[in-house]
Amino acid sequence: MDAKYKAATALVMRFFRGLDTRDHAAVAALMAPDGVWVRQGTRLNGPAGVMAALEQRLANRVTCHLISNLWAEQFDEQRARLNFYLTAYEGVMENGALTGTRMAGVRYCTDELVYLEGGWRIKEKTSVAHMPAP
Repeated sequence: MDAKYKAATALVMRFFRGLDTRDHAAVAALMAPDGVWVRQGTRLNGPAGVMAALEQRLANRVTCHLISNLWAEQFDEQRARLNFYLTAYEGVMENGALTGTRMAGVRYCTDELVYLEGGWRIKEKTSVAHMPAP
């Protein structure tokens, strides 16, 4: 498998790993300078916009994002469009115990990537509801 393709798919995984470990700086760094993440109906612009939104997350919120059916609809040396399903779980950490764990739903996601000096970055990140939370 081509190294650039592997790096593009790894970026998707790193993004959600950063969300789940609350490494907001790592998540923001994956955005292109003019990248856009459409999150919960709001356009977050560039690394600064992503960082500002993530810093508003509740400190005791715990998430787990599972990615499946990842495929490249488009891929060349400078651009990629990756599609995948995202199953999200969330809960709350209280007194060292995880409570209220629930499936938040399944989304169909598209990440538009651009290859910049230093590697792949997210140009646009969008998703639509596929299956609502039970």
